[in-house]
Amino acid sequence: MKVILFSSVFALIALDLVLANPCAKPPPADVKQCCEFPMPLEGALVESCINQYGAQSMRVIQSILTGGPPRGACVAECLSNATGMVNGVDVNVDLLVAGFKMAADGKPEWVPIIESSIPECAGMVKAMAPELEKASKLPPLDPADPICSGGPGFMLFCAVKTLFQSCPAKYFKSTPECNELKTYANTCPLGF
Repeated sequence: MKVILFSSVFALIALDLVLANPCAKPPPADVKQCCEFPMPLEGALVESCINQYGAQSMRVIQSILTGGPPRGACVAECLSNATGMVNGVDVNVDLLVAGFKMAADGKPEWVPIIESSIPECAGMVKAMAPELEKASKLPPLDPADPICSGGPGFMLFCAVKTLFQSCPAKYFKSTPECNELKTYANTCPLGF
């Protein structure tokens, strides 16, 4: 079940912010076009969640990129609620690993990367629990925005970034734009 989630999600992230922080302006390259990696989410589900919560998530991403506190992006929580992969900061590692492996069917190079990356990311999300709990008590960026858990968004972010950074050469498109994006991903901790 291979689905292209990234053009939609990273369209939200690839904001043209003119700020002093070099990490606040991601390169225009698309992660999915630069690296052919597995993603276990159905396209219709992704589209539905983006349609419902895209504007809220864009505001959250802009805030984080400009130094604001971490907050929950509701697109990620919507995806998590539908799949059961993440509940708050509790990550169903076995389900996520199985989903990524299924999406990587026929691409065995991804298996060790998935098996190490997903548990590592889950641990990072768990370690961030106190900070994410504080963030859930902040007022929304827009009065009409719902408040969502930050765990699912940080898990999705970590998984995508880790898979991209570990992209086997066989699946990485080595162009100037993609190389620039990889350098950016390796340099900027949250601005990916």
